[in-house]
Amino acid sequence: MDTIENSVKKNALRIILKCDEDNDLYRILVNSGYDCLRCENAYDALNEAPEGSGVLILADEYPCAGIEFGHELLEKAVSKKLRIYLEYPASLPGIETGEPYCTQWERTVVSSDFFAPSLEKNLILNQHGCWVLPVKADSPHLVAARVAGYHKAVFGLPAEISPVLFELPGYDVLVAASKLSQFVTGRYGPVYAWKILWKRLLGWLAQTDSIPDLSWKPVVGLQAERDEKLHEDIENKTLQKSFDWFRENIIYSMDWKRGAIEGFNSGIDYQGRQMRRICIRGDCTAETGMVFSYDWALSHNPESRQLATQIFDYVWSAPDFFQDNPDSPVYGLNNWTERNPVFYGDDNANVILSTIAAQSLFKNDRWNEKIIKCLIANLRTTGPLGFRESSLKYPDSFADGRGWQYYRDTEVIEYAPHYQAYLWAANLWAYALTGYEEFFKNTKNAIKMTMEAYPENWRWTNGITQEMARMLLPLAFLVRIEDTPEHRGWLNLMAENLLEQMQPCGAICEKIGRIENGNYPPPQSNDTYGVNEASLIQENGDTVCDLLYTANFAFLGLHEAAEATGDAKLKQAENRLAEFLCRIQVCSSAHPYLDGAWMRGFDYELWEYWGSSADIGWGAWCVESGWTNSWIASVMAMRRLGKSLFDLTISKQFKSQLHEILGNEKLY
Repeated sequence: MDTIENSVKKNALRIILKCDEDNDLYRILVNSGYDCLRCENAYDALNEAPEGSGVLILADEYPCAGIEFGHELLEKAVSKKLRIYLEYPASLPGIETGEPYCTQWERTVVSSDFFAPSLEKNLILNQHGCWVLPVKADSPHLVAARVAGYHKAVFGLPAEISPVLFELPGYDVLVAASKLSQFVTGRYGPVYAWKILWKRLLGWLAQTDSIPDLSWKPVVGLQAERDEKLHEDIENKTLQKSFDWFRENIIYSMDWKRGAIEGFNSGIDYQGRQMRRICIRGDCTAETGMVFSYDWALSHNPESRQLATQIFDYVWSAPDFFQDNPDSPVYGLNNWTERNPVFYGDDNANVILSTIAAQSLFKNDRWNEKIIKCLIANLRTTGPLGFRESSLKYPDSFADGRGWQYYRDTEVIEYAPHYQAYLWAANLWAYALTGYEEFFKNTKNAIKMTMEAYPENWRWTNGITQEMARMLLPLAFLVRIEDTPEHRGWLNLMAENLLEQMQPCGAICEKIGRIENGNYPPPQSNDTYGVNEASLIQENGDTVCDLLYTANFAFLGLHEAAEATGDAKLKQAENRLAEFLCRIQVCSSAHPYLDGAWMRGFDYELWEYWGSSADIGWGAWCVESGWTNSWIASVMAMRRLGKSLFDLTISKQFKSQLHEILGNEKLY
């Protein structure tokens, strides 16, 4: 067995670590071939360290505060001319420390030239679930601060900051007021920056510039690297992983109800964990039912069909979701969340589109009556120009004697495909299924007005690219119904403009429009970071792909556009996007609830999930079961089946039931 002296001689870094065996830094050093000496306590580490060497006293107790680092230990370090990295101590000589607190919107920011030139001042790092010991320190090297920006704090540091890494005045001691050494377990990012940070810290401790690069495999990784050769069956493998992810992590049972959780929160705690987002939404639930419908179509597994049927039965049940009172002005609408009478047109459209897709696969009419009533309910609360208020709320939107007739007769103009486009697609599909002119005429008018207003007068929600992506679906459906040069021109224009943002790897770069036209633009100050919904980018040129608002809907839109037109360029773009999505599907044994999923923000230059996580509810690492994962999986299933979403299989029974309902009830 090696003696301490021999172990130190073989340790080229001349450092000793006080830490547990499972500490991230220690494991990586050992796995990188370093014969590192590890001690159980700080006293042993300081006693055994050779003169002039470096000692890391790491925070095994985190998030509980670490050791009491008093004068005795400090004097020992001084007498041996040691350099100390002291992590998350409970106390320090001459410096008052407070009770640990967990950051919420603060990010870790480089605040000095200590890491220059590799890491410049104001560079943003993410230290997820960061617990900080409040201290006062002059000229810190890292701080926790609420800052706006993508890679850099674009407005500088605010007045209120918390030191995260600083020098103990007068001593060769670097103090971390948080646990920096938990960078693998805690999923700190971006990865390249943490490699540089630790290379610099180790170099300072060992007093050498010859520190080899550290490398590690993220505990939440990707299915493939950017240039890795893919197996020819990769898309089938990706799709099956997605099906498995839905089955194992998203669906739940509550008595007779078979529902779907919304997904997982963006927030990541100090152990790298994400909490379930258990909001029960109608759109996410229906979209999950659609996924199991496609699973059944491919596998013929009767359990998948049963699950899909139970899920759709729930999302069309009253009073949980479906408004079934004929005397109510919201009769036929579908609640946004369970027993919450808020009605977004796009969310109602997602429920409708998903259910029609499932019925086309099952070739039945189980939910036809409620689908038709929901279509008509949205139609009759749409104005004469074909635009609908983005959302209605009962009873607030119907106060002062306003019935559905008020919204039918009031002109609304909203050039916002995010809210309008999928309801237009639902109307067009309904028209193709039934021939009922009311679904078509005003919808066509609104599409025409919107295309004539493009791009100067478009409202954008989190970015302009998502509006383009959303617009593809109704334009593709319109070409199916009326294949005219004008309609093809609109579709080609929208596709070409969107694909200008497509990168060689297949990612679609997020882009914002004119700030004054944005509903949820990037934060315009440090104080507004995390206050509202927001874009993943701070400014155009930030290299992120948004899988919640853009890439997912672009995937569906490109698929339908290619099917509608037979355009080889559109098919090629769809294929490139499919390959990109296969590569960035999450792989994780440490966090199996993420294995097989896609998150919201992916940086295609860093090749990791990353973004300006300013959105108050749906940050860069959120996992949305509905919009993101369901549509990606469903389009991959359509590709495997050789099918389009635009399917007229159930046309005969759908048309018959529509006319029966219109004959029996005054709905429009």
